[in-house]
Amino acid sequence: MLADLKRLWLLPPFRTLLTARIISNLGNGLGPIALAFGVLSLEDSTASSLSIVMAAQMGPMVLFMLFGGVVADRFPRALVVGVSDILLSGFVIANGFMLINGTATVFSLAVIAFISGSLNALWWPAFAGLIPEIVDEDDLQSANAVVGLGANGANIAGTVAGGIIVAGIGAGWAMVADGISFLIAGLLVFTLRKYGKTRVQTEHSPTVYEDLVHGWKEFISRSWVVTIVAGYAILNMIFESVFAVVGPVHAEQELGGPKPWSWILAALSAGMIAGVLVSLKVRPKHPLVIALSAQVAVAGWILTMGATNWIPLIMISAFFAGIAFDFFFVLWMTAMQSNIPRESFSRVTSYDAFGSLALAPLGLIVAGPITEKFGSSTTLIYMGVIFTAVLAAMLSVPAVRHLEGKTPETAEIQPEPLNS
Repeated sequence: MLADLKRLWLLPPFRTLLTARIISNLGNGLGPIALAFGVLSLEDSTASSLSIVMAAQMGPMVLFMLFGGVVADRFPRALVVGVSDILLSGFVIANGFMLINGTATVFSLAVIAFISGSLNALWWPAFAGLIPEIVDEDDLQSANAVVGLGANGANIAGTVAGGIIVAGIGAGWAMVADGISFLIAGLLVFTLRKYGKTRVQTEHSPTVYEDLVHGWKEFISRSWVVTIVAGYAILNMIFESVFAVVGPVHAEQELGGPKPWSWILAALSAGMIAGVLVSLKVRPKHPLVIALSAQVAVAGWILTMGATNWIPLIMISAFFAGIAFDFFFVLWMTAMQSNIPRESFSRVTSYDAFGSLALAPLGLIVAGPITEKFGSSTTLIYMGVIFTAVLAAMLSVPAVRHLEGKTPETAEIQPEPLNS
């Protein structure tokens, strides 16, 4: 791990990107706790109120993700990432000050959440395609792992700080700090705007529609990609509902409020660091089989929260869930980067993100009312059972089980037959 970090640290653009990611993830640790408990602190707020705000944030991420992929393939990706972060910082800071001065409402928070989600739809496809532009292909897995390690380490610090700040001086100040982190990170990435290039447009250049069609063909031609994305449409619906709505409500009602929830999320992030470290050492022959099997730990965390209120046990299960979560992420991103043509990568990634998050807004909308009706514990248990069943279904698909890990030098970029 240290050897990978030392080698990559000598690359100025990677060093800048890693620094920016660490800073922004300090804010990402603060943000979810600040927003969730900020909404719950409003007068007459309920679990359904939290559902509305979180769905308003997730909805545009899904709606505009495909457009974000086209933008990222047409313009320098660092430029898109930097500008998105800088703009996002202003809206997040505005959210924080509204909570501080008492003018925030569910409606105002939902409006800014919608704008934030729209900017994230531009950010994600561009960021996913940025690492391959600044490191060599044989360093992709190491670079993904190092960025994941730094980001998750910062997330732990931000999450713990978030619980302390929210419980001590209020959610608004935590949100202001979140916005400042985005501003600094955006300015750093903006300095990398020379990497990548603006696609020259001529009378023969493809239209936005043609770009979308080409990206769809690249996406649909790989059955292993389609299977993972379809399965994660359900898994992410469950995870986002737990992370953004059911978990905070459960913490507020059963576990003692924002501090215990921040400890649980910190344990999850610590596990993600361990998952990144594991991914640096493990190069499985069939990466998706191993990565998906590990996701049983995520289901275990959700079930544990539903079955017990003992914080140490929930934290232990969250730690193992974090290992599974980022172990999968590193192997998945490496498989995508190694098997999909660079010129269409952001568009394919946008279809990946679009499909994987397609049901998340629905999950966020119904999570609050379902939790109010059945209780947070019962809701968590059913979610854990469904999560496990979906994993089993994904592993039953031959294309997923048979995909072999490839070094980038030998990676094939030909579409995989759908009937394999």
